[in-house]
Amino acid sequence: MSFGQKFNDYLDNPIQQPVARTALLRYNLTMKTRQRKILVAIPTNGPDGRLRVAGVLKYANTRTNWDLRIVSSRTAFNDDEVHELLGSGLDGCILAAYTPAVDEILRRRIPTILALENMHQEIGERPNCLSVLMDNHEIGRIAAEHFKSLGRFAAYAFIPAPPKIPWSLERKAAFFENADKRSEFFEYPESDFEMVNMTGEAGIQVRTEELVEFLGRLPRPAAVFAANDLLAVQVIKACREARIKIPTSLAVVGCDNDELLCQGERPALTSILPGFEKAGFAAARALDALIHGKPPASHVLRIPGAALVPRSSTTTLPPAVAVVNAAMDFIKTHALDGISTADVISHLRISRSLLDLRFRQLRNESVMDAILGIRLAAVRERIEKTDKKFLTIGAECGFRNPDYLKRLFRKRFGMSMREWRDSARK
Repeated sequence: MSFGQKFNDYLDNPIQQPVARTALLRYNLTMKTRQRKILVAIPTNGPDGRLRVAGVLKYANTRTNWDLRIVSSRTAFNDDEVHELLGSGLDGCILAAYTPAVDEILRRRIPTILALENMHQEIGERPNCLSVLMDNHEIGRIAAEHFKSLGRFAAYAFIPAPPKIPWSLERKAAFFENADKRSEFFEYPESDFEMVNMTGEAGIQVRTEELVEFLGRLPRPAAVFAANDLLAVQVIKACREARIKIPTSLAVVGCDNDELLCQGERPALTSILPGFEKAGFAAARALDALIHGKPPASHVLRIPGAALVPRSSTTTLPPAVAVVNAAMDFIKTHALDGISTADVISHLRISRSLLDLRFRQLRNESVMDAILGIRLAAVRERIEKTDKKFLTIGAECGFRNPDYLKRLFRKRFGMSMREWRDSARK
């Protein structure tokens, strides 16, 4: 007879009720203090896996008494391994690898965190299951903003990971959305890929001849963002074969910051490091909540915190770009305080003519245009997300003249603030 059945029988008997309450207290204490058996199946052949595991350990070793079973390679993660763990009693899983026995874990509704984009797409929403994934829109935006900080590129190009992998598509969308709209956009066709086996893992190999031809057609200078470092390294090799100079004719950014790949190339590869360790920590924290019966608000948790790691494959910032970047840092911090161009000049201790020249050269706008752009973005966000009066919003965002804001908003966005709010609410 289970504890639950015994407890219900005791509750039906008034004489046994004190015994039942004591038993319940002991049971709850046991459940809180007993060691949980947790499966962590995260391949550590790449930097992403190693950092995810580090994040899991950081949470587990300081906040839980979990008994962790870490399986660090896909070849070691098999059905026999899973069935053995299920037989001994499994309390939770963090999975970045798949084997058919995972379906049994999901059927039993064992609390499970999926830490792999492809598994999230295939498995979908399940009870007691949460996906902790990277913020791919942030990654694409960082790549585009880095290129914009380097100056004017004639072309922006994206090298995707086939076949239409969601995380690759999300990075591409954010990259082109945040790229310099005066440039031409290009995407390498996915039909020119082939899958190869690399050190026991599936890899993506671009056909060199087609890649050389694609890169050769790009207007110069070109900004190329590859969905991951493996693809970015192949871009660098194709440029070497085609004698395309990096970074002067073509600048390259990858993603994952795999030190062996990035530092092993000449020039060294600039890359974006996603928040892998934060994702591991968040996965462990989310699993802990599931185990304690706290369901998530959403079946998908996106983890921000990516950072650019600059190397030689993107141009070293010239003094002109450094001046503009310093000005933009000041503007982003103080734009809503009502600053003017004079305040920026005073902060940088630079002549107005030189600052305006650098902004025109690198951003094709004036200093005041940049200030107004940040203010208008803040106005638009408040209009969409709050019910504040437009007069209040304008004052909060540094606009002292409400009529000027109304005219400027309509000119920039093609509709009034009222129309924008109504459209956003629909």
